[in-house]
This record gives sequence, structure tokens and C-alpha cells, in this order.
Amino acid sequence: MAYCSPSDLYRYGLPRGALASPGRLVDSVSVTSNTLELDSHGFEDDTVVQLRTAGGGSLPSPLVEGVNYYAIGTDTWRFQLASSAGGAAIDLTDAGTTFVVLAPLPIDDAISKASRLIDDMLPAHVVPLSDPVPDVIRITCAELAASDMLSLTGGESPSLTAVYDAARRRLDRWSRNIPIRGDNAPPTAQRSVSSPSSSSASSAAVSPWTRYGGIA
Repeated sequence: MAYCSPSDLYRYGLPRGALASPGRLVDSVSVTSNTLELDSHGFEDDTVVQLRTAGGGSLPSPLVEGVNYYAIGTDTWRFQLASSAGGAAIDLTDAGTTFVVLAPLPIDDAISKASRLIDDMLPAHVVPLSDPVPDVIRITCAELAASDMLSLTGGESPSLTAVYDAARRRLDRWSRNIPIRGDNAPPTAQRSVSSPSSSSASSAAVSPWTRYGGIA
């Protein structure tokens, strides 16, 4: 289960426009072999890619700008395109001129990674969480995923680095069995567990969380 949505990344710290997909200019096109040449393209089979013209160029026919195509790697510098995953290579009728290829950013993968990291840091008996997850979980997931995506695209943001560090400290607290506060917990339950001297003290400190929507 994903603990946040793509829109949450922007809601909780990622600057709008920070994750523009980088496009790379295609070197050449072979109509004979229906291949596009792009040195060290790195596309695995069925990687989703899109094409966009640049500098007044044109796309190879019959390819269309903004449509999802599926890469078929032929070697490290050439690939073909299919209209569906596992499909046959599209027959190109002309080479086009000056266009870029880009792969949509793996935001869903980053969210999944952040969600599994949270699962790994929470007490085993509470995971996987079910909807509705506490807001602090959604926020933490978004912060971790946003930082991951910004790192992937080569962006830098001191403010987001601070947000990421805070999210990691939150995970560290949870890993030490310090409960998550429930929104409806009374003030007497809004406390964490700090090295209790006995098991009875631990039980007394943790129990209010589970009674008031928290996770412990």
C-alpha cells in the first residue's frame, strides 16, 4: 500500500516544477531497422518513453508527441519503440529531425520505496497500515519520496534536505517503539516512551495511543 499520493509530494515540500523530466536529443534514426540511436540510452525493454520535438524539428512518422511508447533495447546505443508493452517495433516511414526522448519520472516507485521504508521502521504488529493512515505517516512518506525524486533528477534544495532529515529522525523515533500520536488523543496521552524503567511503565505509556487512534 502507498502511504501518500503524487500530489502529496508537492503539498509537503517539493517545489512545483522541480521534477521536470530531462529529455535527451536523439542522435539519429534508421528507417531501415526502425531504430533510434542514443548513446548509453539505459532503457530496459518496456520502459515507457515519450518524444518531443526541439528547435522546430519533427518526429519520425508515425510517432506522435506526448504519447507513451515502450522501448525495445537492441544494444546500448540503439532502441526501437512499440505501441504496447511487449509489442512489435513500430515501422518508421521517415527519420524526422531534431527531437528528444524522455522517460516519465518514477514517482510511484519513489512513493512505494518510502512506504516500505516506513513499514520497516514501525513496530511489526501495526504494518501494513490501512486507510486512513495518520497524517504524520502521509507527510513523512511524501517527504522521503520528494527527496528521493529530487536526488534522482539532480536537483538541490537545502530546505528539502532539512525536511528529509526531519523525516528520518521521525522514523528513528518510531523504530525505538515511540508511538505515533493519534489526532483525537487527549493531552495526557500526548507523550512518548523514553527509556522506561520497567515493563509496567512501558505499558502505561503506550496504551493511551492505541485507545485514541495512535499507532504503538
